[in-house]
Amino acid sequence: MDELTHLVHQRLVFLHAQASSCLEEIRASGLSAHLMLVDGNPFPEADGWTRAPYPMPVIDVKGKGSVGFDPAGAFFVFAIPTAEASAARIDALSDCFENTALLGTVSLRDYWSGHNRAVQSLAAAAHDGEPAVLVIVRFGLEMEGLPGLFEQAALIIAGRLPTLLSPPQLRSLDP
Repeated sequence: MDELTHLVHQRLVFLHAQASSCLEEIRASGLSAHLMLVDGNPFPEADGWTRAPYPMPVIDVKGKGSVGFDPAGAFFVFAIPTAEASAARIDALSDCFENTALLGTVSLRDYWSGHNRAVQSLAAAAHDGEPAVLVIVRFGLEMEGLPGLFEQAALIIAGRLPTLLSPPQLRSLDP
């Protein structure tokens, strides 16, 4: 086995180990969750987003959202019908978590790019006919405390919690 193949294998093993550990923590907190392998997830590239053609470990947390793991790191995903999306909640999430993206589910267009607040981004997504948007928060793969941060992010996006930690405290956790 050549070195590159070995490194890719090690990274994939690490991704699955991180996902399994995170799943155990989420279940221990009392939430219903299961681990899946999902292909076609949004993946960040230098010039935008693409759909990954390979499966990635994703934890579906019932009624809340997902926690995923890819070669670039860990991420939270909240899929929200465009007509029901709350700009204030998305802005609150973005204020707490610096590395936030707002993508169309069909086009993967980054609606956050070029807009200061979610209200303009959501209007653009609705104008383009996007049936739903993906609110994505990204972290480094070695990020500690993902389950707790996910629970906080899910509460913010559901409108049940403004924030637990102040934005500067959360921003210091971002990669």
